[in-house]
Amino acid sequence: MWFIETVVLSCIITLGWTLMFSVPKRYILPCLLMTAFGFGLKTALVYQHVHLVVASFFGAMLASFLGVYFSKKYTLPPKALISPSVICMMPGIAAYKAMVSMVQIGYFGFSDELFSQMMVYLFEALFVTSGLVLGLSIPGLLFYRRRPIV
Repeated sequence: MWFIETVVLSCIITLGWTLMFSVPKRYILPCLLMTAFGFGLKTALVYQHVHLVVASFFGAMLASFLGVYFSKKYTLPPKALISPSVICMMPGIAAYKAMVSMVQIGYFGFSDELFSQMMVYLFEALFVTSGLVLGLSIPGLLFYRRRPIV
């Protein structure tokens, strides 16, 4: 039951971003489907004890492949569909905790514990964001390549 709740909440987040990005009404459902499958895969992989970075990579890659499919079906640019559907996978909590740790270092003074905590959260946020970027770029490399690979 918690899995369905998290997927529905991520779809609500995507609905808000599609409205903010002014996505036409008939394309909101594909964005929600991309979010449900991508975020659902990421959540299922994290539940199976796969590292968060790898799970985010595969979730973003699935959402991106679905975005390429829907963009060809509806003749839209793929980024118009993919961008709102992947925003819910961004590492906001890790980035926030890194900033709080940085502010605490400035307020309380330097300590090894706060610095290591800040660096752990900072690198977690950076690596998850890098995994999302790589997952988003894989379908573009495969389908929109102008020159042959070999």
